Amino acid sequence: MEYHKKADLKVECIATQEDFEFFGVTLDDVLDRTEAGMRFLRKTKELCAMTQKVAWTDVAYTLNITVLPDESVAFVFSECIADYIVSLRHSLAMADAQTRGPLEEFIGALEKADEEEARRLVAHFEKNIKDERMRG
Repeated sequence: MEYHKKADLKVECIATQEDFEFFGVTLDDVLDRTEAGMRFLRKTKELCAMTQKVAWTDVAYTLNITVLPDESVAFVFSECIADYIVSLRHSLAMADAQTRGPLEEFIGALEKADEEEARRLVAHFEKNIKDERMRG
């Protein structure tokens, strides 16, 4: 696998078909979030941190997956607030009327906040989501 540091909290990993075979997974495993696919993603994120000297915060995590023309796959692991905001904006497209307003307010608050405050807001938001899932 090839690793490219894009920012302090953003690393791209290019995985070839041989890399998938080595780890015993397929792209479908990753996309379907099977146990093997999730193990692969966790290991890949760890390798990104080790090879590129990134100290993940475990706040504002996003992952973009792109199949490249040569059939290798780019995984971009990010904990950048700007990438998190982009991800939230994509979520707006599928949000119902009840969710849309609060989500737009949250995005606005993140855009106005400095880095430390934005991370605090995101950590609180993610904890609330996790708590809701456990109740539901």
